[in-house]
Amino acid sequence: MSRKSSISKLPLPVRKAIDDALKAGRFTLDEIVASIKGEFGVALAPSRSALGRYSERFEEVGKRMRQSREVAQVWADRLGNEPSGDIGKLVMELLRTLAFDATLAMSEPGEDGGAVVVDPKALNSLALAIHRLETAGRHNIEREEKMRKAAFEAAAEAAVKAVKKKGISATTSESIRREILGIGA
Repeated sequence: MSRKSSISKLPLPVRKAIDDALKAGRFTLDEIVASIKGEFGVALAPSRSALGRYSERFEEVGKRMRQSREVAQVWADRLGNEPSGDIGKLVMELLRTLAFDATLAMSEPGEDGGAVVVDPKALNSLALAIHRLETAGRHNIEREEKMRKAAFEAAAEAAVKAVKKKGISATTSESIRREILGIGA
């Protein structure tokens, strides 16, 4: 297990100043160390090597976050720009892809060309994950249907109120409401 970074042990204002300087991306390590020394004193300034290691981890985390955002954006675009449920659909699709990839990996022949021995626990975990995934997908669909129905009902009620204000008969307004809701005549 790796030891804790000396920078992570620094007081929050110092770490924030370091993070801000690294985020800006326009300062050298020496400039950041000099800035910390000037602002917080020599005792709280990290060594250049510690800052270098921290900077590398900082950049790696930033790189992973950017990649995650790019992948999420591609999937969100691919799944459509429906405002409700994009993240849920994205997660569902990613999990389906992972489950499919895991299934393919389990079915490939071993290095010696023979049959692959599948760990029963892994198979059980995969089956459970797929079951939960499908259950969550079903719940998402039901929730979206309820939201759509509620929106149609609200629209129908608003339309009925609007036409009643204009003096249209109750029979005609009820007919309009039923039409909006898709209820037969």
